[in-house]
Formats: sequence, structure tokens, C-alpha cells
Amino acid sequence: MTRNAVKLGLAVLVAGGMGFGSLAPVAGAADLPKSTQDMLKKLKLDASVLKDLDQALKVPKAMLDAAKKEGQVRIGATHDPRQFRDFIRPFKERYPGVEVNYARANRYDRVIKPLIAMKSGKVIVDAIMGFGGNTFQFEKLNALVNLTDLPVYKLVPKSMKSPSGNYVGQRFLTRCFSYNTKKVKQEDLPKTWEDILSSKRWAGKNLALVNRPDYWALHLWVVKGEKWTKNYLTQMFLKLKPQLRKEGNNAAMQLLGAGEFDGLIAGTVHRTSVLQKKGTPIGLHCPGPVVPTTVSPVGVLKGGNENAARLFVNWFLSREGQLAQFHSAHYTPLYKDLQAAGLDALPGLKIDDSKRVFYREDLWRKEKAELVKHWDGLWFKRKGLKMQTVNAKISAVKRGGRRYHFQVGGKEQKVRISSSRTIVLVDGNRTGRKSVKKGMTCEITYPGHDQTAKQVACKK
Repeated sequence: MTRNAVKLGLAVLVAGGMGFGSLAPVAGAADLPKSTQDMLKKLKLDASVLKDLDQALKVPKAMLDAAKKEGQVRIGATHDPRQFRDFIRPFKERYPGVEVNYARANRYDRVIKPLIAMKSGKVIVDAIMGFGGNTFQFEKLNALVNLTDLPVYKLVPKSMKSPSGNYVGQRFLTRCFSYNTKKVKQEDLPKTWEDILSSKRWAGKNLALVNRPDYWALHLWVVKGEKWTKNYLTQMFLKLKPQLRKEGNNAAMQLLGAGEFDGLIAGTVHRTSVLQKKGTPIGLHCPGPVVPTTVSPVGVLKGGNENAARLFVNWFLSREGQLAQFHSAHYTPLYKDLQAAGLDALPGLKIDDSKRVFYREDLWRKEKAELVKHWDGLWFKRKGLKMQTVNAKISAVKRGGRRYHFQVGGKEQKVRISSSRTIVLVDGNRTGRKSVKKGMTCEITYPGHDQTAKQVACKK
């Protein structure tokens, strides 16, 4: 890991556009879309928080005309449809000639399917919000539109920008130590990541892990180094013997609130906020000196409705777009001044921004691969499992392709199929988990019964 790369990862999230405030007038309430005015009123904010909005939205007339001619923008993301309908209202008021077609999609439908389509010369989506680690695949195809000429680009915080300018951070996801507020005292919370190992409080079933080391351990790896992190994780598995959960992060956080365990690595700011509003006894705490933060990107695909998509991305990354997203989905905005104004998913969580380690998709691919290799060895060994590859006929496909059943040596086996972590191939082509059907013969690589498969390669 080079010193410059680490410095890039440790970039402090600064207030976007701080140096541009005098170049454009502050937006007046009367000039704003009615939906934006309503959002400001509900959030108890003055229109002055939308500084530089005129500058951010000053797109060329040629782009506007071309966007209206295209007539629509197709967006794939993870927002709840109800949230997205609320979030997009200001955009629709500002640009009534551009229809927004939105689809909430898992990682395969949102990312892999458009990638496969582009390889065959088709464009089925115009903008992707959240590439799930696959921006490099699109860049290999030269399939992403460069966004550096967008008016808003200058105002976006540096830590959100990719070196190529082909994608920009749409939001950041902070993941720390999550705990049950009814079962854990403040004095029991670890001040450092090392304190988790040294305290008996987190031994045994009191602590749970989800199978996503890239959410937090990757950040430790690039700061503390490979040797330190490998030793840290080994000690965590052997000394603490934590619960190893099959669930995804969101489901595990719900179980934490229900009292299944006392602490969880790792919880997210956004999900914690959502659960707290529902009365779930859950809190989030960030041990020092590393605050793991992942940048989720947005990008525009070439060959589709490029102008309409660029118009949407420009608006979305503006302070108005970020305010609208917070209003609808409660994601903390990119801009520090908006956070200071109260648009913070967890205002009670005090974070020293100089301690944030930002992970973007262009960073640490080699480190991530090495980390996952070490982690998998610890995870499977603790469970008494070992990765194996078998050839078998699929006897049943259940839960919309989330479970495949087959037999090995006369014994019934079942594997879990993850849309993000399982590679599914049919006749050599990458596809979705729904494409595998009963009766297909498949080569299945998996660590054991009822575990998540690494790869399933089938023939029709």
C-alpha cells in the first residue's frame, strides 16, 4: 500500500463548495420548486442552506434541449419506491420535459444485467446509483460518461470524486460498532478497535459478525497494515469466538435490536437511524482511530439517454438533491454545511472527520482480495467448513432463486445464493439466480450445507 494511496483514502470530508459561495446568489425561497419549499418547511430550514444552487444547476441550454428530446431517464438504484417518489419531486418540477423511470433492483439487476447488455450493444439503463464494486468493469468497456464538465462537479467534496471522473460519490456509508442500548452500558463501549479484543465484555455470544469484512476490516488493513490486521482478525475469531451470522447486515441489525446478541460489527448510520425511529433499542459507536466509510457511486452509461441522465446526476449531487434525499430516505448529505444545519441521520453520533477512512471502488482492490482470502479461512474454519466443488443436478429452486437444492452422495444439500457474492453462470454466461432451473446440471462451489455458494455454473 503506497503512502499516497493511504493519504487518498484518509481524505477528510470537507464542505463541498466552500470556496464558491460568493460566485452565485443564495437561492431564494420563492425561486424554489414547491416540493423543495415543502421539504425545507418540514425540516425547519431556511432556503439559505441551499447556497450555490444557482451555480450548481446552471447547465448548458444544449444539454437541456437534448435531455428534453430524449424525454426520459432510466435509473436503477436501491431506494424504496415510495422514498424515490418523494425524493424526485423537485427534479420533476424543474425539468417537466424529462420523465423519470425508476426501478429498485438488487445488485445483479442493477449492475450485472446492464453490464451484460452493454457487452452485446444494448443500453437498458441510463444512470446507476450504487455499482456494488463493479465500476472498473464498466470502465474496461469504456461505457461510462465522464462527469467532470457538470456544473455541480466543482462543488462536490474531493473525497467523493473518482480519479477518472467517470463516477461520483452519491452518498457515504459509515459503518461502526453497533450495540443494543438496553443491554450495553456506555462505559462498556470500546474506545478503540483493539479494546474489543481486550475486553471480556465482548467474548462469546455477546458479539456477532456478518460476513462482510470489506465494510470495516479493509479500512483497518490500509491504515494498520496487513500483518496487524491478519493478527487482529485471527485473535477476534479464536479469542472472542463471536457469533457468525448468515444474515445480511440489515437483518443482523434487526436481530441486534431484538436482543439476539449485544454487539454487532458492523452497523450503519442510516439503518441505525431508521430502526431508532421505529423504537428499536439500537445504537452506533465508532471506536478509534479508524472510522470506516464507504463511498457509494453514481454514474451515467454511454449510448442511452446520456443528457437526461447527466441532468439528473447534476441535480442529485446539488444541495437541493441531497436535501431531497435526506427528506425521503434520511441519508446524510455530502455537504458538511448541510450536516451542520441538521441534516444528519444520527446527529448524536460524534465523528471526528479527520479519522474517516474513505473506500472508493478505485481503491484497494488488491488489498480487498487478500483480506477476503484471510477472512474466509477464519470464517469457514470456525464453522467447521471447507470450500468444495461438486457436480450435481438441481432438484429444487426456492425463494425466487435464493436457495438451490441438490444431492451429494445421496445426502440432501442446500445452498444460499447471494445476488452480490455468488457468481451464477448458465452455459458460461453470467446471469441471475432466477435463471437456474430444476433439472439443470451444475458445478457448485460452496463451503457446506445451507451456506452461501461462491459460484454456481450450470448447463441448460
